[in-house]
Amino acid sequence: MRALAFFLVLSLAAEANAHELWLERDAEGVVLQYGHKYSAHEGTKLIPYQPRWVEKALCFDRAASPLRFEARQGYPYRVAGECAVTYVLTSSGYWTKTPYGTKNVPRTEAPMPIKSWLSYESVKRIDGWDAKLARPLTQGLEITPLDDPLRLHEGEKVRLVVTFEGRPIEGAAVAYDGKPRGATGADGRINIRIRHAGFQIIQASLTLPSAAPEADEVVHTANLNFELPREP
Repeated sequence: MRALAFFLVLSLAAEANAHELWLERDAEGVVLQYGHKYSAHEGTKLIPYQPRWVEKALCFDRAASPLRFEARQGYPYRVAGECAVTYVLTSSGYWTKTPYGTKNVPRTEAPMPIKSWLSYESVKRIDGWDAKLARPLTQGLEITPLDDPLRLHEGEKVRLVVTFEGRPIEGAAVAYDGKPRGATGADGRINIRIRHAGFQIIQASLTLPSAAPEADEVVHTANLNFELPREP
């Protein structure tokens, strides 16, 4: 029964977020990207998004203290600062599945709505580490490593906890490189084996009922990014 619930959650999350969100580093900081570049699904590598999707951006030092940073508000959204951890929260708004396709509108504005949801997606990138970062930094859905992920090697496991409103979440669907890897336990934890060096993308999804008439459910998706050096 639990396995069925896991795949139902994963199915809706995949439909609500058919593309992936990630933070890519360049000489000026980190850039918010959207598309299929690191996805197991086929599709365009980079897809333009609306800058208004960005609802919040945060920058933290190794002691988990907030830092000031510069943000470029246009496309692509950019965070420039000495961030050990960069966090960006986005929302593409309401989506409704209809007999005529999936529309980016609330249920109340869609013809013959079948299913509707409000989508929130966040991404957290880790470029530096201290034990103080082994805790959630926000109240949204968040994936947190319990040990330094930057010291991992291919074949080793990363220990993670998935939280929402600061508390561990049981049954959150977790994927690695776009492929399902399981669901969190009662303590919100899951171990994921690292399959390769280079860029890492781990994703967790949580679906909650909506009390508003505009949507049946609220889908939260959290992405975790970090990079591991490639061995010679």
